[in-house]
Amino acid sequence: MITLSLPSPAQPLLPPSSKTLNPSRQNIIPSFDSLKNPNFLPLKNRLIRQLDVGHHRHAISTLDLMTQQNAPPDLTTYSILLKSCIRFHNFQLGKLVHRKLIQSRLELDSVVLNTLISLYSICSDVDTARSIFEGMGDRRDLVSWSAMVSYFANNSKELQAIWTFLEMLELGFTRTSIALRP
Repeated sequence: MITLSLPSPAQPLLPPSSKTLNPSRQNIIPSFDSLKNPNFLPLKNRLIRQLDVGHHRHAISTLDLMTQQNAPPDLTTYSILLKSCIRFHNFQLGKLVHRKLIQSRLELDSVVLNTLISLYSICSDVDTARSIFEGMGDRRDLVSWSAMVSYFANNSKELQAIWTFLEMLELGFTRTSIALRP
């Protein structure tokens, strides 16, 4: 049985991190323990197939099964789940996936954090989106800034969009900053 429950406001939105200034993509690669488990890749592929046909509830069940079978989901799996929830406008389920992601204690990278910002921006929960954005600190990238500017601009918060955009420029983020940042 699947229970939908949302994290309480007192629960942290981001798991503890090592405060890396340059987030690496190493966390996207399945953990060694996951790869040792022969069930990891078949379960991950099953989850992706379920998402492709819009069976989100089955995908969440598979996510739980992965944990039960000692084949914990990796960041890629969570990212795929979150993006699918956004694509199908299933925001309640996206929030549930976020909660499971927090419980996983994986160190989140900017890709997953940006996806979370998008999720909460699209479902008009600007406080949570802003909290995630602020919590990113030095891990914010051009995508993070653009997501916040877009949210404000598309929700009649033009002044906030302009201030956020100016802050982004002041910190050195431009269209070419992706190639210039280490």
